[in-house]
Amino acid sequence: MIALCSAFKKGLVAIKIDNKEDFFEVDANCGHSEKMLPAIDYILRKNELVLAQNESFGVVVGPGSFTGIRIAMAIVKGLCAGNDNAEKIYPITTFELMAYTYINNFHPKNNFTCIINALSGKVFACQFNMKGEKLGEEKIINSDLVEKEFVGLKEEELTGVLVEPSAKDLLELAIQKKQLQNPIKIDNLSPMYLRKSQAEDDLEKREKNIKKI
Repeated sequence: MIALCSAFKKGLVAIKIDNKEDFFEVDANCGHSEKMLPAIDYILRKNELVLAQNESFGVVVGPGSFTGIRIAMAIVKGLCAGNDNAEKIYPITTFELMAYTYINNFHPKNNFTCIINALSGKVFACQFNMKGEKLGEEKIINSDLVEKEFVGLKEEELTGVLVEPSAKDLLELAIQKKQLQNPIKIDNLSPMYLRKSQAEDDLEKREKNIKKI
């Protein structure tokens, strides 16, 4: 298993191959595209492993930055090219990773809501029970509805309860998914956006303004 996340400012890389387990966190700060692949190469070499020994991938698919979440997914697609044995993909949502980290650190006794900044006065939100099971669908809400008890990212500081998912959290969750779920093929791997990108919104506004002329 190779697990990747480029949804946060830190890029997360983790491996568990042939009973060798290791983690690496890339202080990418929007430089994921340049730093994630070298990090994967480093962690494999460090453990005297080669990519061909890997048989599955866990990858965070969003929601989050439109550009950020696509980087890890593109890397997985590239690493799977020509290697049918590795085409076992386990998608992980940003919310699931946040919830897993929150439960490990805070041991909640009640349901809780995870949020991510969606910009323009909005947040992405998803509710979980104390076992980490999703309650209802992911949605977008106004930021003025955010409560201090909601679970947010440390890098965003939107709430009073903050988490910072680690590469170790990512790998543990990916392995858990591998044990409980069927994998998907690489052709079925797609990002979770929940909303249109800023570029798409701007284009629609321009098209509407043109029609009014």
